[in-house]
Amino acid sequence: MSHQVRGIVSSIAVIFVLLVSRSLGLAQQTTSAGTDDESLAVKENDPTGALTQFKVQDIYTPAQYGTNAQLNTLQIRPLLAVRPELFTPLEQLIRPTIQVVTVPRNKGASTTTALDDFQLLDLFVMPWPNEKETFFRWGVGPYFVFPTSTSEFTGRGAWQMGPAWAFSYKQIPGLNIAGLFQQATSFAYSSSHSVPQSSLQIQPMLSYQMGRGWYLKSSDSTWTINWRHKTSTQIPLSAGFGKVWKFDKGYSIDTSFSGEWMAYRQFTTQVEQFGLRFQVNVLMPQLQL
Repeated sequence: MSHQVRGIVSSIAVIFVLLVSRSLGLAQQTTSAGTDDESLAVKENDPTGALTQFKVQDIYTPAQYGTNAQLNTLQIRPLLAVRPELFTPLEQLIRPTIQVVTVPRNKGASTTTALDDFQLLDLFVMPWPNEKETFFRWGVGPYFVFPTSTSEFTGRGAWQMGPAWAFSYKQIPGLNIAGLFQQATSFAYSSSHSVPQSSLQIQPMLSYQMGRGWYLKSSDSTWTINWRHKTSTQIPLSAGFGKVWKFDKGYSIDTSFSGEWMAYRQFTTQVEQFGLRFQVNVLMPQLQL
């Protein structure tokens, strides 16, 4: 990994640690019912859940269409829960995404490892309708993509932005039905060779609580629909399981494993055929700005 990649990743990690440190003085103590293993597992799989966390995922792709290379993505995705009335009267969820990716250089086995584009989601959770009565929770906000890629083989070379929307429905005991929608359209470019972008990302999420912190999930796959003429469409599916491990010092660790395969693809030359995802997520329910 280059010194530039390490520097960017380290800087963003330091920023998150400083924000968490700042939140210690403003932390809201939650009840035991809101911090048990099962409740944390529900929130961790809820895109609208107000749960500060630091998620690290490794996505290994042993088989990919159009190339013999074996690929990998190291994804760092913290989430900072901001309490109402600090900046706005709404709950706010700030989620940056940093990715260090190993991608193919051609149809052979050669690869390149570099920093991918930086993403930022800023979601505002709506207080209506009443979540306790309807079991429904939703939020809207902006979504940004910044061209931070450090290689010609990664990233899109485009500044992008658009709306995002998420929901969660929990009326069926143990089952959480949720989804996250992110629309991004390019408006500026970092290179004269960059191609205009316009895409919709859909992340369907299903999770079922089995008790004692264990859960089943199908929530890791992201469907990508590119709107420009003859651009790619990808619809992968995933399935996995995980467990929340609670510790005595106000935090828990969620570990999970899932497999993913490409169910449908159109206008794609190189795309994942099958992948494995390993996740470690530090959950900090008592930390809110």
